[in-house]
Amino acid sequence: MKIQNIKKYIALMLPVVMVFIGTISCNELVDESPISEIDPNNFFRNNNDALVAIIGMYDAMQPTFRLKHYYWGEFRGDSYINGNDGANADNIELTTNDITSGNQNVIRWNDFYDMINRANYAIANIPTIDGFDPNLLAEAQAMRAYAYFQAVRVWGAVPLFTEPVVAAGPELQRARTDAQTIINEIIIPDMLAAEQNMNLLTAQYRFSLTSIWGLQAEVYGFLGDDVNAREALLKIVDSNEFSLVTSAEAWQNLFLNDDIDVFDPTSESNGPLKVQEGPELIMSIGFSLNEDAGQGNRNRAGIYSLFFAGIPSYTISPALENKWREKFPIDSLGWVTKYPDTDPVLTTVNEEGEEEFVYGDFRYYLSRENYINLESKGLGNARVAKYNKANYNASLDDSDIVLYRYANIILYLAEVENRLGNFTRALELVNELRTARQLPLVDTIEFGATEDERELFILDERQLELLGEAQRWWDLRRTNRAIELMNPILDTLTGGIPLTQERLLFPIFDDHLIENPLLDQTPGY
Repeated sequence: MKIQNIKKYIALMLPVVMVFIGTISCNELVDESPISEIDPNNFFRNNNDALVAIIGMYDAMQPTFRLKHYYWGEFRGDSYINGNDGANADNIELTTNDITSGNQNVIRWNDFYDMINRANYAIANIPTIDGFDPNLLAEAQAMRAYAYFQAVRVWGAVPLFTEPVVAAGPELQRARTDAQTIINEIIIPDMLAAEQNMNLLTAQYRFSLTSIWGLQAEVYGFLGDDVNAREALLKIVDSNEFSLVTSAEAWQNLFLNDDIDVFDPTSESNGPLKVQEGPELIMSIGFSLNEDAGQGNRNRAGIYSLFFAGIPSYTISPALENKWREKFPIDSLGWVTKYPDTDPVLTTVNEEGEEEFVYGDFRYYLSRENYINLESKGLGNARVAKYNKANYNASLDDSDIVLYRYANIILYLAEVENRLGNFTRALELVNELRTARQLPLVDTIEFGATEDERELFILDERQLELLGEAQRWWDLRRTNRAIELMNPILDTLTGGIPLTQERLLFPIFDDHLIENPLLDQTPGY
């Protein structure tokens, strides 16, 4: 059964409370979140009920991550500058690391805890069903592990809820549980139990074995456990379920949701294309125009509004553009001098009707506003055009949010292999991606003579390949390079606040502190 076909029944069938922990009053809770009349104890009667609960859990995932996936993982890195003085002030706090505790768009956790509560409902009740489907239980376990992992990376210590909450009351006021306890007692046990209970290898819009392994690799990498991270990554590779695309058009189709096709300018389409398909996609948060947008576009993606709004909050940083151009020169002399044996992928037709090369990395042009017309937007003025290349109504944004992609896995595995001393294998993996992208291969000299040099090289490869996919900030955190790489940039920005170990985390939203006196603010804020 398709998610969009079943979700419309959830409000009537699923006994889930939208839990706003320490954020709003009981009256507001009633006003915003009507509670189903169905007794939770009478709901989980069979696997069909369990499926409805699981789909309801994914339904809560959409508003939770539609913007925050990128706020948390994308814009605190070094790939962007503030796009315009008229841009959303809450948004641009991220590029200067001036994140205030009143920034509700970035740090309010209402939807986040609702999603956790739905997972808790499923985990508590699915095992009570006679002949329950273990895959459904595994999805709930994976979701809870995924959610608390994001919480630990974002806030560190957070209130911990492992049982369903059925009504507003004193039990909603809890102190923060330290991150290590959450990791050891919830995240790791949940993700391992999910692996044991799951027998479905792949599912693009739901947790499956391959995406559970992706989560495990992230968690172990965050903990500095490269051995277990490598094992999880190899399980994905050895599944033989995914492969790297091998053309510029196929790469674009992994992301594009627009009515402009730069490879066929004569094509006509009405509205977003919603291509977003290919053999690299492991798991995404799915959106559909068949769903009602909901209040504030809760069931719409936030990709357009963040990356390509008419008044953009973010544009690609000159530093990143220069890095891209230095690695893959955009002029014929620079390219031929550096890569005499490799032709660039893209071509164009000149005024004389002759085909000629477009020098540079095709991913640069497909990720940058106005395609190959670099003069139309100078350095620091171009929006990210990886997902869409023209303006359209944000209420029509049904772009899927990619959580796990095979290119990410390959480059992450290269990073891990390098740290484990397997630098020859690491180079092979880098070149596996370069081959698929029809880009020049890397030799041992360019790759680097030391582990540190090689890691920086791999991180650059990841930054270019994964731009706009909410990976860069977590890459810098995982490799302990956020302070090292970001502070020289922040020192040059008006209003830039230097990073400290404490300020690698986000603050707690002011209203959470007011409504829940057991909470304390994140140190450093």
